[in-house]
Amino acid sequence: MTRLQTLWLAYNPFHAGELPASFKNLTSLTSLWAAHCNLVGDFPSYVAGMPELEMLDLSINMLTGSVPPGVWNLKKLQGLAASRNNLIGDLVVDDFAAMGLTIIDLSKNNLTGVIPEVFGHLENLTKLYLFSNSFSGEIPASIGRLPSLSILRLYGNRFTGTLPPELGKHSALTYVEADDNELTGTIPEGLCAGGQFWTLTATGNRLSGPIPEGLANCTTLSALKLESNQLSGEVPQALWTVTQISIVLLRNNRLTGRLPATMYINLTTLNIESNQFFGSIPATAAALQVFTAGNNRFSGEIPAGLGDGMPLLQRLNLSGNQLSGGIPTGVAKLTQLTQMDMSRNQLAGAIPAEMGAMPVLNALDLSSNKLSGSIPTALVKLKLNSLNLSSNQLSGEVPAGLATAAYDNSFLDNPGLCTAALGPPGYLAGVRSCAGEAQDGSSSGGVSRVLRTSLLVAGSAFLLLAAAASFFVVREMRKRRRVAEQDDWKMTPFVKDLGFGKAPILRGLVEENLIGRGGSGRVYRVTYTNRLDGSAGAVAVKRIGIAGELDEKVEREFESEASILGSVRHNNIVRLLCCLSGTEARLLVYDYMDNGSLDKWLHGDGLVDGHLTARARRPALDWATRLRVAVGAAQGLCYMHHECSPPIVHRDVKTSNILLDSEFRAKVADFGLARVLARTGAPETMSAVAGSFGYMAPECAYTKKVSEKVDVYSFGVVLLELTTGKEASDGGEHGSLVEWARHHYRSGGSIPDATHRSIRYAGYSDEVEVVFRLGVLCTGDLPSSRPAMKDVLQILLNCSEQTNRKSKTEREGGLEHDEAPLLLPQRGSRRKQLSNGTGIGIEERRGFDSVV
Repeated sequence: MTRLQTLWLAYNPFHAGELPASFKNLTSLTSLWAAHCNLVGDFPSYVAGMPELEMLDLSINMLTGSVPPGVWNLKKLQGLAASRNNLIGDLVVDDFAAMGLTIIDLSKNNLTGVIPEVFGHLENLTKLYLFSNSFSGEIPASIGRLPSLSILRLYGNRFTGTLPPELGKHSALTYVEADDNELTGTIPEGLCAGGQFWTLTATGNRLSGPIPEGLANCTTLSALKLESNQLSGEVPQALWTVTQISIVLLRNNRLTGRLPATMYINLTTLNIESNQFFGSIPATAAALQVFTAGNNRFSGEIPAGLGDGMPLLQRLNLSGNQLSGGIPTGVAKLTQLTQMDMSRNQLAGAIPAEMGAMPVLNALDLSSNKLSGSIPTALVKLKLNSLNLSSNQLSGEVPAGLATAAYDNSFLDNPGLCTAALGPPGYLAGVRSCAGEAQDGSSSGGVSRVLRTSLLVAGSAFLLLAAAASFFVVREMRKRRRVAEQDDWKMTPFVKDLGFGKAPILRGLVEENLIGRGGSGRVYRVTYTNRLDGSAGAVAVKRIGIAGELDEKVEREFESEASILGSVRHNNIVRLLCCLSGTEARLLVYDYMDNGSLDKWLHGDGLVDGHLTARARRPALDWATRLRVAVGAAQGLCYMHHECSPPIVHRDVKTSNILLDSEFRAKVADFGLARVLARTGAPETMSAVAGSFGYMAPECAYTKKVSEKVDVYSFGVVLLELTTGKEASDGGEHGSLVEWARHHYRSGGSIPDATHRSIRYAGYSDEVEVVFRLGVLCTGDLPSSRPAMKDVLQILLNCSEQTNRKSKTEREGGLEHDEAPLLLPQRGSRRKQLSNGTGIGIEERRGFDSVV
């Protein structure tokens, strides 16, 4: 077929083999797209004999050898992509004729040598991706003078020297990624000269000097990641007030300066640990979720309004500073905080009892301060995995709920503390017994030691006799009440102080407690009486193996869910309390979610009085609640994808696996299909097709290698359900909701007409449209065309901010006119499709590069 011009074979599961040698006859080809086809063998050298070739994409295969020098002689070549192969060797350039190249993507190979100098003369080059190789030497200074360069990604190599000094001065640069190299020198001053720059990430180098004024004054700047360098000097105030910054990572440098009292409203993550910042702690940062400022020189008191000023905060680390005064009671308003570290300061006064009401706090470190008074008994209510109150001036009795082996080293160097808890000597390290005696042998009441000892012996004897008498009576009663086979169950707790044992869980597995059922088992709501404080509680129990037999697949799902949820802690991921293993079934015990699943609120509840019935409708959720649920679920998935090491891919994201607590806080649940990826960015090989129809990404049907992008696809379906009210399989003649939404969007249909009637006229049409379009974007056919979860979350947070602003204005009787734009591709923009196989490197998504 020698006249063939376009040949697209991408994403077919061919058996491992080479492109046929006869392809050398296709001398008329202008576009060859063979990404993700299981190709082996050397990079096909015969492509150098295809003089009309404009686009060549061989990404995500198993090709070996080096890049043939003849490729660079193709005069019409515009895009070259061969990422994620096993290519080796230097880039040999003898005669270079491909001066029209706009995109070069050779990332994630084993290429060596230097960047060819001729790359710095490609006037049309917009994107250069060479990351995750073994390149060395200096980055040619001419790269910085390229007039069309937009994205430069060079991380994970061994580059030395400096970043090109003129980088950004000659083009509309948007993105530079140079982490994990051996770069020195200063940050180029002109990165934002083109007025479109939004991300610089260069962690793990030896960059020095200050953060340039030009970068700090960049109004489009969104992310700055410069951890573990040798930067110094005062950070310009403009960075906190002029930019649209959302992520700032400056840990492990020598930077100094003050933070403003009110941080920029977009800021979600701020890590300035181990620097020399000084002054006061900010009082307001409305969107901040992570604030890590340990090992600096901050002083003064913690702002009294911190709880009101940072309502979304999830992690707070102010350790190793010079903070003084007391801990304000307002910190208890940080209802989403999971970790608090204020150790190694000069804090004084009492620990606020209000902190015991923080619902999701699981790590608390207040050690090495000057705190005094007693430990509030309210802290017993916290579900702490980690507690450290050492090296303070605390006194009194350690509350019984904290005097356990789980916190045996939590109270060191507090001479005034004592414990009344029964246990072996040294049960709490460094804490004396509260039953200590006066040195003269008498108690404070004047009773002699001999008389007191006699009374104690008599009392003990009486108690022993009473216990012996009751033992035989109670033993028979317990035998009758004990659940059959209870002794055969093994219980594995994942949190401290469960408050219940096996018995109430096993007794609660009855039909009247049934609240749901799925493919692998049933779910029960089980109540219990807390054995620690006598309060009533409820848990959700998932029973796997209802037929009396556990096949290999079900056993694998149980182990997956237990191993992942047993170690993961996040405010938007359902908490696994414990698991029970029996001979014929497995039980997973979670926090009970009062409002059930999102599926029931969107599409009706199929369970009434414990029995499955026709779906009964619940009240429709308003827009603010829908958006809050979307943000919460996105935060949970973002944590799994970008903060867990290695990342976790859920593989079964759907509305029935998003649970809602009493305040409609979303929590991702059901990790039976989840997998931990082998390494960051690596697709995971699965043993079989897994997921739920309507939510499964297309690649799940033809490849067993999946990445985090399968969760992005499924979450996109959830966004479409939230905006349209339709079910995932409800696409009418189009089959699925995804296909229906895609057709509706591309054909120019009215988006308001596509949305659910309960939110159609609620005054948030712009925000609803953004989330609908985001759902369409997340459900792109190719993984590379979908945004990362962190970018999805950022868009939703911006949308939430605008929704909240409108709600506030409406409550105050006003009308908001000056709204910040929401960054998403506008309908009507056109995509210049060069190829679809390599993500941003091959597909120019106009209007979206500013977000992803």
